Amino acid sequence: MKVSIRRQNRDVIGIPTISTSSNIPTTQNATATVIRITTADSLDYRYIPITKNSVSLGIKASHDARIALRTHLGGDSNVYEIIIGGWGNTMSAIKRNNIEPDVAEADTRDILNPDEICDIFIQWSCDGLLSVSREDDFDMPFMSYKDRSPFVINYIGVSTAWGATGEWIIEECQFTSPAIRQQLMDTCHFWVDFSEAFGLPRNAVMASEDGLYIGRAHHQGTVTPGGIRDNVCTIAWGGNGHEKREFQVLCGKDVNWVKSWEGSVPLHALPAGETEDGYALFVGRVLHEGIYHIGKIQPNHQVCYIPLNGQEMPYLEYETLVIHDNYGVECIGR
Repeated sequence: MKVSIRRQNRDVIGIPTISTSSNIPTTQNATATVIRITTADSLDYRYIPITKNSVSLGIKASHDARIALRTHLGGDSNVYEIIIGGWGNTMSAIKRNNIEPDVAEADTRDILNPDEICDIFIQWSCDGLLSVSREDDFDMPFMSYKDRSPFVINYIGVSTAWGATGEWIIEECQFTSPAIRQQLMDTCHFWVDFSEAFGLPRNAVMASEDGLYIGRAHHQGTVTPGGIRDNVCTIAWGGNGHEKREFQVLCGKDVNWVKSWEGSVPLHALPAGETEDGYALFVGRVLHEGIYHIGKIQPNHQVCYIPLNGQEMPYLEYETLVIHDNYGVECIGR
């Protein structure tokens, strides 16, 4: 059923220390929590929990503003360290688990100013892409890294070091549950980057016998699932359909489709992406005039969107992709 709706330093990572709400000023509104932190000249980070796939930070420092993203606060946690304005406020870098060399570097001379706020936007996607950009130009990152073995990020830490102190403003919204975010990381290996030279992988998941496959692609800060035909992945976003030639292909076997409705997804549904606001997306299939179309199930909108004739069309009834043979028939809202 279709429905109409509106819509610089090679430094050692500091000892994990978490700051609690009792000593970090916060401001709450309907959509986000605004946290203000002052950091001394120290290699130690001040950590707070985070549940979104992106964060906006305002930084006021002279140099060496450092951000850590990690799974947990133990010493054996995976961690990304992002250095903004290192090397005397001339360069920025991304480190992974404090291992040399840096996984990404960028020339960012004079990016920081002790008297002005520098707005930074950091996003980490379920396909392992970590990007750093200016807030006013978030779709053009000045630094990025594609991790082949991504991990869940549950904490963000900030610090200033090597003679610098800082003031921070952090905005964070709480959406995707930790369990779903863990599933996104655990199933990342199901998705393979498409290569036009080699074509579709041999174990690509077929969604229908007429040559429809399942893919996902980046678009406007999202990772959105869609259908692949003729080496093009078409996704639905913002009221329109969008054709992508850079995308990932779902690979595997023993998948099933379960009838679902109104944003519900069955047990063992495969989380396949996230919205720009951090909500989980699942793979949906709709039969329209005898032809199957792949789209995104967005539980918080209570529909499955498919790209159809260049438009994004919402459907109340659809089929959900599940990745186990022995799945439960109970549908759950997420």
